[in-house]
This record gives sequence, C-alpha cells and structure tokens, in this order.
Amino acid sequence: MSKHRTPNEELFALVLKHWQALPSERDKASFLVSVLADERFAELLPFMVDAALRQLELKDARRGGSSQTKLTRRREDAIREAFSTAMDEWNKRHPGASGLKDEQRAWRFAVGRTAARTGADPRTIKRRFPDPLERARARNRALVQALREGSPRR
Repeated sequence: MSKHRTPNEELFALVLKHWQALPSERDKASFLVSVLADERFAELLPFMVDAALRQLELKDARRGGSSQTKLTRRREDAIREAFSTAMDEWNKRHPGASGLKDEQRAWRFAVGRTAARTGADPRTIKRRFPDPLERARARNRALVQALREGSPRR
C-alpha cells in the first residue's frame, strides 16, 4: 500500500531537492531565505524545520571542518621536520636562552622559518605546534581552577 503525498509534501520534496543540489552554503542560505520570504510557502515551514533538524543531526558536530584541510602524511612529516630543524637552528644561535619569553621567541622563529621552507600556512603550523606561552597560561588557569574548586568555602 503506497502512501499518498499531500500537495504540500510534494512541493516540499521539490524545494528540498533543489536546495540540496545547490553548491555552497551561501547559496543554500539565500535560497532558504527567499523561500521563507515568499508567503506562498508559509505552509511548508513545518516541513522545512523538520528537514533542517534532520540535516543537522546527520552532520558532524565539528564546526569549520571544511576549511581545515587534512594534510597528507608526507606533508605533515615535512612540516614537523622543518619545525624541528628551525628550533635546533634557534638553539644554536642563542645558547643559554631560557624562560618562557625566550621559548616563545624560538617558537615564533620556528613558525616563520617552517612557513618559508615548506610553504605551509602559518595557522596550520600553529595548530600543530601551539604557542608555549599559551600552553603555560592554560596550565596555570587549569591549576588555579582546580585549587579554587578544591579549597573550602568561607
């Protein structure tokens, strides 16, 4: 026994098919806004909300996954090797340097040198090798938070 579709469901199926065929998120958003602005499609709103919720459930919870490209293993190794070489180069130029400020200077030097040698985006390098000063600050924040939670209330 086949289920008969209402005219609204058939119209929504056509709108949904066209929406899914659009290439970019911007095109999809502008199409959706134009459909919502047209009062003839007011009865389709419940169907559209249900479809949008289903679409969101299917997608990853991660945001911005499309903008971050996955590096190949060879490219990742080349970046790691260039970063390590740049850090060694910094340590040879600045023997006896210590402390977080010097470590951050070395990190900045290594990020710049790695970007120049490999042609990789500096943001990609920074994601793979986080700033030592920011890591120390994050550790301190976590430690302070743990101490606050563990201390007795006044």
